[in-house]
Amino acid sequence: MSESSLPPTFAARLKKQRENRELTQSDLARLAGLQPSAIAHFEAGRRKPSFDNVRSLAKALSISADYLLGSSGPTTAFRHEDKLSARDRDIIQGMIDSMTSKKQ
Repeated sequence: MSESSLPPTFAARLKKQRENRELTQSDLARLAGLQPSAIAHFEAGRRKPSFDNVRSLAKALSISADYLLGSSGPTTAFRHEDKLSARDRDIIQGMIDSMTSKKQ
């Protein structure tokens, strides 16, 4: 991805979403299959991610790539979801999985 095509909001949105989920850069790197130094460079705006990296980061953060790239607002399943930690999200997802498996 070229430097000129990357919105200036990418670094800030990436960092904000990581912090909202109470993840360290190392945690996010592990979830996205990247090096921790890559996360640091992306958040500081020193490096630009490839499209594959944007997709991996979005998936790891459970947000859309469009949001990271500044094309849309964050999409969430319910109000204030973006304020939950990764642990809280996992607990809620477990509850949802349990409830849906009972109905099948």
